Formats: sequence, structure tokens, C-alpha cells
Amino acid sequence: MLRNNLNDFPKKMEQYHDDLKAVGQLSHDLEKLLQAYHTKQKSLVKSIAAAEKSLDDVLISKHINTLTLREATLQMEEMQMSFNLQYLQLQSQMQHENRAYTAVSNIMKTKHDTVKNSIGNVK
Repeated sequence: MLRNNLNDFPKKMEQYHDDLKAVGQLSHDLEKLLQAYHTKQKSLVKSIAAAEKSLDDVLISKHINTLTLREATLQMEEMQMSFNLQYLQLQSQMQHENRAYTAVSNIMKTKHDTVKNSIGNVK
């Protein structure tokens, strides 16, 4: 029995050696796969980072455009209020000038009528 075991020993050693070679090859293949996976993962992380940066740029741009639009809207409203105030001041000036013109016109008409009546009375 011991002799049978000793006779089988070289075969088993050869089989173990072949199994170890196969495990070594599998380990090598697994290492290559892990390296490829790691490379793809790095590439994907870079792509995601680039996409996030692009999205951030777009969001910042939209935020800036929104702020610019708000600022422009506020400026326009302030300008409109300024124009409205200037228009009201112009209306007030026009009314004041109209009253002054009417007063001078009435005084001149009264003077004219008085002179006309005086001339008419002399005849």
C-alpha cells in the first residue's frame, strides 16, 4: 500500500504542479482583468468629472444669466419710474405755463376791450 502511494506520488506531484500552473495562469488572467477594470473605472471617473464640470459650467452660466436678467429688469424698472417722474414734472410745468398764458391772454383781452370801448365812446 505504501508502495502504491509512492508510485502515485510523482503523478500527484505532476498534477499538483499542473494545477498550480493553472492557478497561476488564472491569477495572471484575473490580474489583467482587474487592471483593465481599473483602467475603465479611471476613464469613467474622468468622464463623470468632465460631465459634472460641464453641468456646473452650464448651471453657473444660467445662474449668471438669471442674475443679469434680474439686474437688467431692475434697471429697466428704475428707468421707467424715472421717466414717469420726469413725465409728471413735464405735465406739471405745462399746466403752470398754460395757466400763465391764459392769465396774460385774459389781461391783454381786457386791456384791448377797454381801449376799444374807450375809442368807441370818443366817436
